[in-house]
Amino acid sequence: MNFRSSFSALLFFFLLSTCKYTAAASWPYTEFYAAMQSSDTLKISSQLSAIEKSSLKEKDAYAGALMMRMSGLVKSGMDKLKIFKQGRVKLEQSIKQDSLNVEYRFLRLIIQEHIPDFMNYHSKKTEDASMIRESFRKLQPHLQEAIRDYSVHSHILKPGDFQKYRLLRISQRLFQLKGMLWNMCR
Repeated sequence: MNFRSSFSALLFFFLLSTCKYTAAASWPYTEFYAAMQSSDTLKISSQLSAIEKSSLKEKDAYAGALMMRMSGLVKSGMDKLKIFKQGRVKLEQSIKQDSLNVEYRFLRLIIQEHIPDFMNYHSKKTEDASMIRESFRKLQPHLQEAIRDYSVHSHILKPGDFQKYRLLRISQRLFQLKGMLWNMCR
């Protein structure tokens, strides 16, 4: 094996290993979704504070989802309802402003699947799930990963709904890397 092919193979594995991290370099999405899964109010509060200080255009949707998540963890019934309503307003306003934003719909679906029935916040589950499935292929990798991870526990979204897209994305990325390596070796 000559130097050129050894270098190409090494570069290929380096690029492949860094693919996952470059997509979310501008915002720590993994921390946000970890907070959404957490039952630790300190972790959720910390993430909420970071989001509210950020300049993200999606900050109201993220903050709203975290507030609704937090509402299920506070002790006082009045505080639960107050925090939930504030979060719902933020998320619903974000959806109203950008009704085609699939991530907002995903956040709403997460809340809808876990909120008690008496809160009457379940009417858009089917619509949101359908939009997520239809748009999945066009989504950013960090969001695809979050949806796939969530689908394991979801009652509406199933891992099989997204498996074919993962294989397609991997094969597309490999094809791109092959082209990059080919151009470098010339």
